[in-house]
Amino acid sequence: MDRLHRDDGFTLSELVAALGLLGIILAATWAGFQASHTYSRLSDRQAWFAREVSSPLLQIERVMQQQYRIDSTYPGVTAYRIKCEADADSDGHREVWEMQATADHRLVISNAEIRQDGTYERSPTTYAWSTHNYNVQTGTPLFRFYDKAGNQITNMGDVPSKAIRVVVTVVTMYDGRQFSDSRTVLFRNY
Repeated sequence: MDRLHRDDGFTLSELVAALGLLGIILAATWAGFQASHTYSRLSDRQAWFAREVSSPLLQIERVMQQQYRIDSTYPGVTAYRIKCEADADSDGHREVWEMQATADHRLVISNAEIRQDGTYERSPTTYAWSTHNYNVQTGTPLFRFYDKAGNQITNMGDVPSKAIRVVVTVVTMYDGRQFSDSRTVLFRNY
């Protein structure tokens, strides 16, 4: 009968110790979750930057390094558009490339192989490399051309005859913040 009346519960100090340990475990778990979330956002931002800025810059650099001739026919060269002939894939056949940043947030690139007679081997392939380009909206030129003396060419009609290098800048927005990068490209024929 004595056994039934005995109260063998936890003491107050045991409950406080258990709650203290539970608090430490929960705090460590929360800190790990926060770190994981922070690194996940950083990874997402880096992937966005690679896709929206670095990859287009690499493609434009490859084309511009191998360009043979800049096409100045209508609508001509602008700070946001260029059309040129190049051998970007180094296969010995020229291609015509057109790259343009548009006001509707696209970075559009098109290309087609050129036959010896000057006609296209196939219809130009056009694709939007990015749908989050902000060059036009921020007033940042996609292309800035420079002459032999290092002066920026402001008359775009002079670009085909005077430009020896170009600075390409791509601007994007991610999570309300602006990101951009630039590359300086020397033309192969200089």
